[in-house]
Amino acid sequence: MSRRPLSAPLAVAAVSVTAVVGLDSSGLLSPWWSLFVDDAAQFCAALAATLACWITAARHSGAQRRWRLWMGAGTCGWLFGQFVWSWCQLFRDVGLPSPSLADVGYLTLPVFALVAIIALAADRPGQGAPRRRTEWLVMVLDGLIVVGALFVLTWATTLGPVVRAGAATPLAYLIAIAYPVTDLLLAVIIILLVAAVSTDRLQLIVLGAGLLCLTVSDSVFAFRVAAGAQSMPPLANAGFIAGHALVAVAALTPAPTRETPRWAVRPHARWGHLLLPYVPVAGTGVLLIVQLVRGIPMDDVEIVVVTVVISLLIIRQAITLVQSAGLVASRARLVLATDQTRRQLERDLHDGVQQRLISLGLDIRRAEANVPPELTQLRQQLSAVVAGLSGTVNDVRELSRGVHPAILTEGGLRPALRTLARRSAVPVDLDVRVDGRQPEPVEVAAYYVVAEALTNATKYAQATLVHVCVQVRGRNLYLTVRDDGIGGADPERGTGLIGLSDRVEALGGTLTVESPAGQGTRLEAEIPLDQR
Repeated sequence: MSRRPLSAPLAVAAVSVTAVVGLDSSGLLSPWWSLFVDDAAQFCAALAATLACWITAARHSGAQRRWRLWMGAGTCGWLFGQFVWSWCQLFRDVGLPSPSLADVGYLTLPVFALVAIIALAADRPGQGAPRRRTEWLVMVLDGLIVVGALFVLTWATTLGPVVRAGAATPLAYLIAIAYPVTDLLLAVIIILLVAAVSTDRLQLIVLGAGLLCLTVSDSVFAFRVAAGAQSMPPLANAGFIAGHALVAVAALTPAPTRETPRWAVRPHARWGHLLLPYVPVAGTGVLLIVQLVRGIPMDDVEIVVVTVVISLLIIRQAITLVQSAGLVASRARLVLATDQTRRQLERDLHDGVQQRLISLGLDIRRAEANVPPELTQLRQQLSAVVAGLSGTVNDVRELSRGVHPAILTEGGLRPALRTLARRSAVPVDLDVRVDGRQPEPVEVAAYYVVAEALTNATKYAQATLVHVCVQVRGRNLYLTVRDDGIGGADPERGTGLIGLSDRVEALGGTLTVESPAGQGTRLEAEIPLDQR
């Protein structure tokens, strides 16, 4: 998506904000006209954002239409609040008219904006609806948890005393709390979503920047109202003008293209994202403990918010546990499906391609026997073809054995491991204490663990002897492979060991590798036998 179309609207927005703030701060206007210019600029900016959202919504569909409609509803509510606010300030001579009907309009913006920005962030190809719903649920829970923790921190340190001193009525008290909560929620959700969306983020970033500008000015307004101030400085109101201007720019931004979606591969867990909700919660817990030690009890607001935060943490943890259980089951199904595919491929090679090549070789042998003695050259050519076919049969046999060992399917783990030990270039001391057959996934996993360990001992370890011990104790199969090589094996640098670990863990087992430099390598695996 080209960024050039954004340059002109952004320039106009920047010039407009600078002009209004500069004019209000210049001292050239009387106080009333300065207030009029400031309120009019905010009203016009909100009107432009509303019209831009609703007019462009008609040219789009799906999520691109939905977020514009929701955002337009939010800016329209804010527009109503600004009209009431301006009327009270300009014609009723009320400094900061709160609580009033203006608060009703202002507080609709973060509610609708939250729905709009989540709808925009959800507009991504390549993911199913169930996955998106779970991701956004966790995202919103994270946002609520962070907001709750930050609110308690702010309330306990600065906001609480100011609101208690300035809020004369319960309604004023409630409104004074509502502004910072909604501002914090919107800011945190914006940051989380911008960080989570990896492609086509320009539209989301512009909208998020606009909403962040609104929340900054909104927070300043809430603090000054709670502190009993009678006016807002022009610079503090700049966020209201710039914020709505950026919302309008986001609405005018073309929808991201879908022809060539880019896929991001993230092999490692994003620990920062996973631990994000717990950091502010931990900070809040430390603060509250310090206050209790100092004899400062928690007030009603802190008790309610902390209770809500703890409940949300429990819900988030439950969702995480359900997701983890689903991932473990998915990994197990994937491993089993892969093994079944490999086994079917081995059968196709053995019973299909290999048998056809053998049959073709026999036919050529019969044709060679019927060649007249005087056609020596033709006889030699047919003999060479038969030799080539015989070599191809051997290659196919080795290939099928690498895809899936037929002897493991037919005879079980003991003969399969004996075959591995016999073919190993390094001498193997094999001790198999397994009676009868074990569940097929367990046998396959144990076989590949031993095969990979023997391959590594041959290629890298410079070992002269490998000890392999397999035994069943209780309801688990225990496997140990130990060599006398140079050690220094690092699972993080070898995809083979990582794949083995994934295979074993998918069956509910564990795989550990000990490889100190100069002391050989010891590999241990524990696999549950109950694979129902």
